[in-house]
Amino acid sequence: MDTQDGRTDGSRDPAAATDHARLMRLSAAVDQVVACPPDELDESGLKAELSSLETEVRRLSARQTRVVAAMTQRRATAAAQRKGTDERRERERAAQDVQRELTDEHQWTPSRAKATGKLGRQLNGRPQVADAYDRGDLPPRNAELLGDLLDKLPLDLHEGALEQLLPAGRRQDAVTFGRSCRALLAELDHDTAMRDEDRRHGSRRAAVMQRPDGMTVLSGQWSGVDGELLHTVVHAFRTPDGPGGRRSAEQRTADAIIEAFRVALRAGEAPAQHGIRPHLMITVAQADLQVGQGSAEGAWTGPIPVGEVEHLLGDASVSRIVLDARGLPLEASAEVRTVPAGLYRFLLVRDGGCIAQGCDAPPAWCDVMHLSKAFRDQGRLSPGNSALGCRRHHRNFDRHGWPVTWEDGRPLLRPPQRRTPAGP
Repeated sequence: MDTQDGRTDGSRDPAAATDHARLMRLSAAVDQVVACPPDELDESGLKAELSSLETEVRRLSARQTRVVAAMTQRRATAAAQRKGTDERRERERAAQDVQRELTDEHQWTPSRAKATGKLGRQLNGRPQVADAYDRGDLPPRNAELLGDLLDKLPLDLHEGALEQLLPAGRRQDAVTFGRSCRALLAELDHDTAMRDEDRRHGSRRAAVMQRPDGMTVLSGQWSGVDGELLHTVVHAFRTPDGPGGRRSAEQRTADAIIEAFRVALRAGEAPAQHGIRPHLMITVAQADLQVGQGSAEGAWTGPIPVGEVEHLLGDASVSRIVLDARGLPLEASAEVRTVPAGLYRFLLVRDGGCIAQGCDAPPAWCDVMHLSKAFRDQGRLSPGNSALGCRRHHRNFDRHGWPVTWEDGRPLLRPPQRRTPAGP
């Protein structure tokens, strides 16, 4: 008999009954595995299960790819027969139809649905790749990378490429395997490798956006020499934490990018705007600056707490703007440097860079810090009231109470000592 959804009951369709029984056995096997609480296994048992699960998940992922490919092919064939059109022309429509079904009914992301359909097509006619993928020897991402490479190479080069790359694909992570694939492509077919690099370069993008909460978000992607340049710059400015440092890897990278930008602006080689080199422009009311409270205004990002911009006044050009009752400018004074050139040369010789213990940031990365008396308190910069500090340690000094001590006539910034818990 027919069921309400139009499918044939298993008692009338032996094939359907067989498929149903097969899937029920799979479900029962999964139930048996997940029924055992992980905390009941010893260390060796946990490792063995993790390894086994990794292999079986890969095999099931391969099975999903095969099912998606079969669905796409079946629909393309049926549409071609029904319309009397070429099957290849219908395959793309069928692939899009299956992708929509995967996203709507199974909550797959569009990128996952598209990549799975593409991989299913790439496996056709490539039994070595398909067998390794079906056995769970080849991770899905590596199978995709290998399929992409074979798509780019002439057929007569496939066998040699597989001999080199299949063993690597079984043991390498996706990033390392991607490098292996790109290196082999450049070796076997340099012209294609160049076109591939041009394609990646054409996909470069970057965006700088501000979220409603005030955070500025930088995102992007680069390839080739541009990507190498980015890694080189980040590595150069990505300093390790000294004593008292607790930054995450992502925080160290974020600080490195900002330091690189700061050095680039200080170098004075950035394109000028109306004859003025690019610089930070922060506007703050004198009354707010004097009490150290209120809001300053960034030209790009808007409101910033006054306490967050005070460190800039240690080494900046300051000018006064007089506003009328409507807030419109009436008069602007000439810019005045807060750090005399002679004092800065003195600090270069005495400090040589950031004064924080264990920090090797050079002078080009450093601010001039007010030590005992801040700018808002009319603190005059002098050899005894100033020192060089990188942005991170300047912030620790201003905001987190890091003390400065003097040793042999030189200032030294250290993290505050941790309090020892009282005894019983």
